[in-house]
Amino acid sequence: MQGTATIRPARSESGCPPDPGGPGTFGQLLRAHRERRGFSLAQLATQVHFNRGHISKVETDKRTPSVAFAEACDRVLNAGDTFTSIATALEAAARQQPGWVHPAQLPSAKRYFTGRRECLSQLTRRLRNDGQSLAVPVAVINGPPGVGKTALAVQWAHQAVSDGRFADGQLFVNLEGPEPGTAADPFDVLEHLLRAVGVPGERMPADLSQRAATFRSYLHGREMLLVLDNAADAQQVHHLLPGSAGCAVVVTSRSCLPGLLSRVDAVTVPLAELCRPEATTLLRAMIGDARADADPAAVTVLAERCGRLPLALVLAAEHIVSCQHRSADQLATELKLEGARLNLAEGDVVLRNTFDTSYRALDEQSARMFRLLGALPVQLIDAAASAATAGVSQDEAVRLLRGLASAHLIRRQDERHYLMHDLLRAYAADLSRQLDGDSASAKAVRQTADTALVA
Repeated sequence: MQGTATIRPARSESGCPPDPGGPGTFGQLLRAHRERRGFSLAQLATQVHFNRGHISKVETDKRTPSVAFAEACDRVLNAGDTFTSIATALEAAARQQPGWVHPAQLPSAKRYFTGRRECLSQLTRRLRNDGQSLAVPVAVINGPPGVGKTALAVQWAHQAVSDGRFADGQLFVNLEGPEPGTAADPFDVLEHLLRAVGVPGERMPADLSQRAATFRSYLHGREMLLVLDNAADAQQVHHLLPGSAGCAVVVTSRSCLPGLLSRVDAVTVPLAELCRPEATTLLRAMIGDARADADPAAVTVLAERCGRLPLALVLAAEHIVSCQHRSADQLATELKLEGARLNLAEGDVVLRNTFDTSYRALDEQSARMFRLLGALPVQLIDAAASAATAGVSQDEAVRLLRGLASAHLIRRQDERHYLMHDLLRAYAADLSRQLDGDSASAKAVRQTADTALVA
């Protein structure tokens, strides 16, 4: 919402700030109450959890206040609902104005969202505009498949909206990036976004750069949130970014999006599997206290055998609740059997397809390296063992490992070593058996053992 307030009590004829109990615009009344209470802009911003720049624009009638903002000011300044009643009338009047658009495209938040407190705090810190920066704040949530990137983005977005932020609207688009050849074209995405903010079809620009410029124009001066889910690369994201510092952008991707950080004011929020307490809490929430209390130890074991990966945990809980398994212990026991760690990936199309989309995005050499890493008998992966396994030079192995890390199929442990998630390891090993044959897996094991002995 933007523009000058349309409902105004008569102005004070003196040049002094109006009396809080007397006439004045919303902004004048707010400033008078604030100064009477002895609050600076910065102090009020801390109390009401809106940034200083936002309050300044409201006080100078450059921005129409939201009801949430007015309620916070009433509470902090003890104004007796003075601000809330005016803001409610202003908001109702704005909704009746021709061309007023307030997109609210966020998907529903997950019912059983668990943990991620530090990540949520990091997003809040990163995406809070303090009124000093001219750059649009961008946060990139990245991590391996199934780790809950979209769930985190949507959860934070709903929290921000409930706190009164992004009163001008929220846009959400799935960029369909992980699957090769299916990534959304920015040209088509911009048409969706422009229609969402009120651009009619007959005024739709005909080329990409014009559409991007028009999108920036429509968002200028607004406080809007843009969530770009499943981004393929930095180039795809770059065309979709707003230019107004009042906006904020959250991007999710399985890629590290190299090239984006150098172009925009962006920060990465890396996601890994849940910690043990969070993983067991998620299982307990989904299967219910009665089942969890029947065997708490089995819930902990099941969480570990799911690799504490959120998608795997959700699928395991659904197995139990749907009575495919009567208890957490029965499912945990089944997963303990030889090779059964992959049962979820084989039995649940959702999880296997999630892994497949990342795997199919790899080039031939990287895909082969990924498969063979699943056959290694060691947890820590280094360039020497990888080179021996794949029959390539150490320099080539380093390049391939870095590429797999960028795709979040392995993660860096230290300067020399990488780790692969247990479920991804089982998935890779299964692919190796199917595509490379048992002889390739056996050769990888022998070569790794020989390398270790020589070292």
